[in-house]
Amino acid sequence: MKYLTSLCFPIALFFCCTTVIAQSWETLGASTLSWRFEDMYFVDENHGWVADGAGQILHTSDGGETWSQQHLNGDHYFRSIEFYDTQIGFAGTLANGNPSATLLKTTDGGQSWTNISNTLPVNVPGICGMSMADENTLFITGVFFGSAYIMKTTDQGETWTYNSMASLCNGLVDIHFVDSNRGFAVGQSAQGTGLKAIVIGTTDGGTTWNELAIGEHTNQRAWKLQMLDDAIFYASIEEFEPSPQYFKSVDSGQSWQLQTVETSNTSGTMQGIGLLNEDLGWIGGFSQLFYETEDGGQTWEYQPDIGQSFNRFFRVNSTLMFGSGVNVYRYSDPTLGVADVIVPTPKGHTLKLMGSNPVTTQTEILVDLVNNTYCELSLYTADGQRVQTLWEGRKPKGEHTVSWNTKGLAQGSYFLALYTYFGYQSIKVLVE
Repeated sequence: MKYLTSLCFPIALFFCCTTVIAQSWETLGASTLSWRFEDMYFVDENHGWVADGAGQILHTSDGGETWSQQHLNGDHYFRSIEFYDTQIGFAGTLANGNPSATLLKTTDGGQSWTNISNTLPVNVPGICGMSMADENTLFITGVFFGSAYIMKTTDQGETWTYNSMASLCNGLVDIHFVDSNRGFAVGQSAQGTGLKAIVIGTTDGGTTWNELAIGEHTNQRAWKLQMLDDAIFYASIEEFEPSPQYFKSVDSGQSWQLQTVETSNTSGTMQGIGLLNEDLGWIGGFSQLFYETEDGGQTWEYQPDIGQSFNRFFRVNSTLMFGSGVNVYRYSDPTLGVADVIVPTPKGHTLKLMGSNPVTTQTEILVDLVNNTYCELSLYTADGQRVQTLWEGRKPKGEHTVSWNTKGLAQGSYFLALYTYFGYQSIKVLVE
């Protein structure tokens, strides 16, 4: 078995927290080397880990007051991280520019990481979600843009079973097991079903899976799962729609209902969801998309100054919530004293129309990618219906020129939308 120990950097990165921004949210001093922290996991109120797209894993042992770098490898675009306790943990990547995804394991709290990718029975393009059902049992899943699968180990990664999910799902994003038998996964429905947001479930430890809920709109994904308590579950929906939606279950995941965030401020992609209790909770996403509810989701208030690009909310207990995005954010006791830091604004992929707008026949589109990423460049009608996909697949960083011919299109307003690891970027175009 190929055994690789990752490079570790035990030098502590001592950063302070920022002033309470609104109510009890604080921006902590974790410093990402990419555009955001993709995932996080806390085993208690003090010990937690975050991972970013630049191959960095940070650890805190004091509830986010200070952070130390435990791993750095530029070939690793981390997408998921999970710990069983303060010692045993796993981290998964997107393949990015590599032939396949990487799976790392630690048994010493992240001080050293072992590459166990060669134990996987199938090479996969990404490990988007993972869930430890017990000390030995881990489920991993992916990937958000296709090749849906779920893998399971009952011996901490020595051996695996592989389950293709293509009959139910085109892609999978997140997974959560309540115990060793009962679990849920979310993503995008199968080809031929409209590629809608989907929730699936199992009661036999992942041997068989069934559809539990499916969204209303095409070309969307259910993105993140949260279990508030034994009865109430949530699943966010990543979509390019004016009124974001999410799923909610009040019967331990047996049935799920669509809920809508009524707002006029949406201009991007929703991804993370986190409820602290039955009344207070948040939904966040790309750029400054951040909404708070104080009445269990009946109404939502837009709060763009809390933070940016939330991908995961992690509820530690009834008074403590963390969020991962451009930085790490903490909702806790508002009496905590903190010092100021500057919150960086990330540079993302960009989309530009090279010719004139309105477009008459032939034009070119410039796409500038700041890192390797999966891309979908598509044309949408003004009401959000996809017309055609112009460019798709895993693409290397740098500038790319995409030709576009408007022949056959009706005159009127459209949107060119670029979907990548960063969410959606869009520009309005007029076809004549």
